[in-house]
Amino acid sequence: MANEHEQQDPTRRAAPSTTVPASNGNALAIAARSPEFLCNAVALTAAGTMFLGLPRWTGMRDTPSVVRVDADGELQPFPGGAWNDWAFGKPVEHAFVQVNALHVFGDDTLWVVDQGAPDRKATLAGAQKVLQFDTRSGELLRALRFDAGILPDGACLNDLRIWGSRIYLTDSGLGALVVHDLATGRTLRRLEAHPLLLQSEVQPMRGSGRRVLVDADGERPRVGCDFLEVSPDGEWLYFSTPTGPFRRVPTALLCDQAVDDEALAAAIEEVAANPTLNGTAMDSRGNLYLANAEQRRIEVRAPSGQRAVLASDERLVDPDALFITRDRRLFVPATQSELLPEHDGGQNGIERPFLVLSMALPDSVDGIPLGHAIAPVLSAPA
Repeated sequence: MANEHEQQDPTRRAAPSTTVPASNGNALAIAARSPEFLCNAVALTAAGTMFLGLPRWTGMRDTPSVVRVDADGELQPFPGGAWNDWAFGKPVEHAFVQVNALHVFGDDTLWVVDQGAPDRKATLAGAQKVLQFDTRSGELLRALRFDAGILPDGACLNDLRIWGSRIYLTDSGLGALVVHDLATGRTLRRLEAHPLLLQSEVQPMRGSGRRVLVDADGERPRVGCDFLEVSPDGEWLYFSTPTGPFRRVPTALLCDQAVDDEALAAAIEEVAANPTLNGTAMDSRGNLYLANAEQRRIEVRAPSGQRAVLASDERLVDPDALFITRDRRLFVPATQSELLPEHDGGQNGIERPFLVLSMALPDSVDGIPLGHAIAPVLSAPA
């Protein structure tokens, strides 16, 4: 299993050999536009079908939540029907309430994390869930719902990655890691409210130009453990709050019920400090891709610790969840989240349309060799 994702993907088309210098500001092109609703997530199948996540944030109550981008750029609600038509007072079990993350892994199915907290406020009972869809038919393949022992009051699922039979999730509400093993049916909640999974009080979230984010009352947002990546060999789980630093923990210990949280915390390693981030990705060489909200750029951190700027662009206003396709393109939505009232002193400064940008990955940047997408296939029955 350790070398599973270093093998060549037969669906991956060869990319031309290129090397880009740091601070390449001309590499990004517009891949999609959302005319009305803020976009904070993007995922593509091997054939290039694009899906966008349009969260139900402030002023976005009528969003369809998940859309497929047609060849002509039009956004089509996916999978359709009641899933995309939720409103306050309607049932939440088979509807998108507050979608925060999308992902497509090796089997080309679409995974959706529904936080169940419209307007990013209180989570509605029964609304928080993890869903898997067939990307062609729209059929619901799997729905994971967790009880209060795994998602207590205040918990807020944020993002997910898979490896083998395990689904790894972050809880950014209380600060915790959640692991669900589909082979055994067992779910673990680890390190709840541990200081290493909470945002530092002395390091506030910042937007462009290092401007501190505040709401109309001067309150600063605080988000717990948010980003996560699984190393190409599956042996490490990397995680971070929006203001860092990035840390990692051995997955063998994380998934071992016999290891208590105190021993698990002792095994956590600090990887790197970082500015305010909105999203991350990892490639097959173990490089971390960092969506730097403070400087409107995408950075790469190699396992050696070397860092480089992959792209810098004024359109990258709060770049969010990064996605690497199997033909080695990087996609990034520009959310403009720092311009929402809850982050801009009560003012609303967003400008439509919302953009999704993309670029072909070069072979290297400033001497850092870049890999291809990690595309694991869930090794568990549906």
